[in-house]
Amino acid sequence: MPSPDVSPIIMISFAFEPEYRGHKTLVLVAKPAEGMDADVISCRDETEMLNRFFEIFCEYDPDIIVGYNHQDFDIPYITDRVKALVTKGESINPVVGRDGSKIGYRKFGLITRTEFKGRVVVDALPLVRRAFSLKQYTLRVVSKELLSREKLDVPPLEMEEYWVDTGDKFRKFVDYSRRDSELALELILNLRLLDKYIALARVSGSLLQEVVDGGQTSMVETLLLREFGLRDRVLLPKPNDGVSAERYEMSSDLKGGEVLEPKKGLLENVLILDYKSLYPTIMMAHNLCYTTVVTEDRPEGETIKPPSGGEFVLPEVSKGIVPSILEDLLNQRTETKKRMKRASDQNEYRVLDATQLALKILLNSFYGYSGYARARLYSLTLANAVTSFGRHNILNTREIINTTIGKIVLRGDAALLLKEAGELSSSDIIVELSVAYGDTDSVFVHCKSGGDLSLEEISLVGNRLSAIVSASLPDPMELEFESIAKHALLIAKKRYALWLFEPSNSGWEGQIKVKGMETVRRDWCELTSVTLNRVLELVLIEGDVDRAVEHVREVVSNVRNLDPAKDSEMIESLILTRTLTRKTDSYKNKQPHLTVVEKTKERTGSVSSIGTRIPFVITAGKGLFVDRAEDPEYVREHNIPIDVDYYIKKQILPPVERILEVFGVKISSLDFDSKQKGLFDFEAKKPEVNNPEKPPSEGENKVKVQEQDPFQENGRAEQSSLFDF
Repeated sequence: MPSPDVSPIIMISFAFEPEYRGHKTLVLVAKPAEGMDADVISCRDETEMLNRFFEIFCEYDPDIIVGYNHQDFDIPYITDRVKALVTKGESINPVVGRDGSKIGYRKFGLITRTEFKGRVVVDALPLVRRAFSLKQYTLRVVSKELLSREKLDVPPLEMEEYWVDTGDKFRKFVDYSRRDSELALELILNLRLLDKYIALARVSGSLLQEVVDGGQTSMVETLLLREFGLRDRVLLPKPNDGVSAERYEMSSDLKGGEVLEPKKGLLENVLILDYKSLYPTIMMAHNLCYTTVVTEDRPEGETIKPPSGGEFVLPEVSKGIVPSILEDLLNQRTETKKRMKRASDQNEYRVLDATQLALKILLNSFYGYSGYARARLYSLTLANAVTSFGRHNILNTREIINTTIGKIVLRGDAALLLKEAGELSSSDIIVELSVAYGDTDSVFVHCKSGGDLSLEEISLVGNRLSAIVSASLPDPMELEFESIAKHALLIAKKRYALWLFEPSNSGWEGQIKVKGMETVRRDWCELTSVTLNRVLELVLIEGDVDRAVEHVREVVSNVRNLDPAKDSEMIESLILTRTLTRKTDSYKNKQPHLTVVEKTKERTGSVSSIGTRIPFVITAGKGLFVDRAEDPEYVREHNIPIDVDYYIKKQILPPVERILEVFGVKISSLDFDSKQKGLFDFEAKKPEVNNPEKPPSEGENKVKVQEQDPFQENGRAEQSSLFDF
């Protein structure tokens, strides 16, 4: 890596929005250059180039400075390089602030904060990390994945050769520099990464820089400070490290939301019901606030007593400040969503959409803030009260649906309770209800009837259930009918896959939604995700377990017989990544990505920066797993064999088995090699599944399966079809 003490800056590139003197880009080079593009400014040397950089910067006078990892590298490097040159007697005026202040930065542990007084510094890298789940966050990968645009690369070890060249290589070097600044700006503008943060700053009254830097606590405290001031109250000062440490220890007593045990297996026709803004509405409904909690002087009369303990005064006695803020935010969001429906201009809709999202984020921030150890206001009593009401509600909802309601009668366009239906006729559809799963603010309700149910019929049940449960809740709490899972595969708590249909203006929109599975986790290779997604499509949408098994066997066979030199795409799909979170010598144990970092440093001298996701594959051979990690490019170039057993037995088959074992499929039948068939491959039994016809477009699918052999559960055998367990 270059050092600002000895390594000069040779090029700086700008990208402007709007243009600067007719230029969308400018590239400054620290040497005389002829025959270059109109946006290339050649200077005598590095000192002249740096002075020109600061002159252009101040003349353009930007509100927002954008880069990609420029907070951690570019700006600190420029700052330190200027200091080194000034120490040597060079004359440089590094003014960047609107008040005449000079370029600078501060470090807080691993965090770097740059200072441009009067301007907002926006690093696209952390914003992309928050908004998108990618395997790697290099500018090359991010721009290709999100912008469909290639980064121009010049190998680090060849940069000196490109720099001294006067022909095509030097022009390519300039293009490389220009493209980097273009991509950083395009990420912010094309992906609209700032929309949410600008809206959050406006709604909360916080500084945009604080919001961009991740200041969720400061947003909540800004709202609290404003409202406390209007009521002639003050907030506590920020806690010191000792107080925060005590609170962290106390936080172990904070209990979270209720998660119901799922009815494991593949279910058909599952309603998804969600509590609307659960924790904020609980705080409003029960007047939960720092200003309403009963501490020493107990008021006369009734109080609100949460299941977790503690007491809060009624709103008639004293309306809480936090519930008042939340009520205002909720009303603003409701009004904003109404305006979105009336908006005719695309830009107006975009602003309103960002605003309603910002309001949602703020609404959901107050509960977390109450249990945050470094908050000005901290109340374990308040935080526990919120979650305990949430747990009570979801258990009460299960009781209402399973016991109080039990069944719904569909008669025409009406969904009736049994006592409302009176005498039943042959045209009535009786739907048996049971809660199949629940997690914090959502309830999954399994709907069973003697025949097939359409999405419209299930939605009638959903709307009726939401109305009944909502009527039992205090204002403004509400249980909403959200969507329908035509097929739901429930594996364990917080681990499921749904073939989901949501109502829209154009009808029903279907998609597969996955939670807690390897399709959405970055610590698995891409082949695992792709294979799992295809298995879920075959099982959930097509109801074809046989094809799912065959697909897995085909993938396994391809991995067993891959050639690193020829199967470049396959190698790409086997890449794993891990983030380098600190210096390599700070790690206590060996890890595979550290092995690759050390090997790369030894071969090229290049050192990966902290925060980089390091790609690696596991190669064949003896020795420890961590020692056999290797750079994917190096593997391809040198045709190094891959540890196929690791990928098959540790990456691909375990997550697939968790899905297919529901249907009685054994992992031994999935490990297959087409070039080495044995007796057991021919005799491997597959689950007996009747594959349904292709589902109709409106989503009214019929997945029929033969009953399996009795399975053992809780010490007894039960005869069940796939949709019964």
